[in-house]
Amino acid sequence: MKKLFWIFAILFLTHCGEKPPAKESGFKAEHPIEITVKKLEGKRYQLELFLPKNYGFQVQAPHKILLSGKNGLKVVSADLKLNGPIHPEKMEYFEYVKPMNLEMEGSGSLELDAKLYYCNFQKNICIPGKVNSTFPI
Repeated sequence: MKKLFWIFAILFLTHCGEKPPAKESGFKAEHPIEITVKKLEGKRYQLELFLPKNYGFQVQAPHKILLSGKNGLKVVSADLKLNGPIHPEKMEYFEYVKPMNLEMEGSGSLELDAKLYYCNFQKNICIPGKVNSTFPI
């Protein structure tokens, strides 16, 4: 009995302070969504969303995009609804998303917080992507 106690005691002491191995969830911590802000003319800009091939934004999902201007930038108006042609093979997804029109005044930084629902066609999974980005304007 004493021998068994010492074996457990040694095992316990050798593993004290070790971190347990990290669990793999199968998902990347990051999202594949790319966002750009393009200046057109005057106060007009375009917000563009891109996904790699074999991905698509869900058509009926409750996408949410919030914009705020910082350090002197003011967002005057923004059309933040996802629109685009329907994917020819997967009717519940956009083939691509058309650019969204923005109007801004001043200069500073544009902060974007969004929750965008996209799917990976190869893995057959859909994920809500949380996006936080800052763009100098």
